Amino acid sequence: MKSQTSHIKLAASLALITVLGPLAIDMYLSSLPEIAVELGTSFANVQLTLTVFLLSMGLGQLIFGPITDAYGRKRPLMLGLLTFILMALWAASADSIQTLLYARFGQGISASLILVVALSTVRDVSEGAQAAQLFALLMTIEGLAPVLAPAAGGVIDGQWGWRAVFLSMAIMGVFALLNSQVNLKESLAVEQRIALNSKNVLGGYKKIISTRSFILPALSLSIAFFFLFAYIAGASLVYQKNFALSAEQFGFTFGATGIAVLLGALLCNRLIGVLGISKLTVYGSVLMGLGAILAVLMNMFDLGVYAIAASFFISMLGLGIAESTFMALAMSSQKTALGSTAAVLGAMQLMISSFATPLAGYISEVGAMHWLLLLCMIGIILIALTLFTVARLPNTRDLVTAH
Repeated sequence: MKSQTSHIKLAASLALITVLGPLAIDMYLSSLPEIAVELGTSFANVQLTLTVFLLSMGLGQLIFGPITDAYGRKRPLMLGLLTFILMALWAASADSIQTLLYARFGQGISASLILVVALSTVRDVSEGAQAAQLFALLMTIEGLAPVLAPAAGGVIDGQWGWRAVFLSMAIMGVFALLNSQVNLKESLAVEQRIALNSKNVLGGYKKIISTRSFILPALSLSIAFFFLFAYIAGASLVYQKNFALSAEQFGFTFGATGIAVLLGALLCNRLIGVLGISKLTVYGSVLMGLGAILAVLMNMFDLGVYAIAASFFISMLGLGIAESTFMALAMSSQKTALGSTAAVLGAMQLMISSFATPLAGYISEVGAMHWLLLLCMIGIILIALTLFTVARLPNTRDLVTAH
């Protein structure tokens, strides 16, 4: 019982820090049109604040992975949280799109350090199916972000404007900083640390990316996130422009689909010991593609925005399942240099998915159906890649044991 309690406490503390990245993505989505008007720029330019965030969050992990392997997890984490707070405050005071882009770049860098620490900490204390369970528990708690953030952001924006949304991010960062100082201990023993030099860094990265058991699930996870960010980037415009939803209505509608991510992570945590990682990974990917196909059909028959949102509920349910299993498969491919492994994994998924935002932004301006067909195509690609990954990694059966 004590072990289970500490398991949940660790997951809750890690979720409180990893949730900052999703908050920085989801919370200001309903504010994008308003930001464009106030700063006197185009909607496409404002969408670049999301692209810049994702790129810096991805690139930053490649820098911070070896650093956390060399100096531990706790001190870099505290630095990352402090920087996140300062960058959110800078974004809140931005008077031009250029300033906002700089602030978002810094916010993405800090979020990258936070994410590397969270993922590597999970593997410091667990492996195999136990790691998958902890990832699922982490995703379950973190899954509250896409549920609550858009709705909360829409309400805050409606009452106090978009700058208050970034102030709220800073306040969340303060809570995470205080909790981490009290509840998160150093998880990487001194004797397990790897000296920080170019030979170790480059050699470690070469070993990681040349491992098939890492690169296949990592690429699959990247495509799953490409789907997610193509949905995020287009939904803000399509739901509000094509279906005339207000900022508040968009926040609640978008957030409702996010509940599915939470449910998917819960299902994964419950079923991992029964079905195993391979089956759950396939089931999650199939649900993502199926939801996108249904969304296209809902739009073809003119059944309205809520029917489309319900279809994406199925996709997000699949994401909640597949995200945890892909992470566990990729992270379990390595026994050492786990910070670097987390860095490559995070960098791949965010750098690849960052291209989804300008693509989906452009296509969503063309029309709702074009955006839906894009998501449908990504979903089909994900299913094919997942089936290939599972077929080429028969050792996933070794990770079925849950306890």
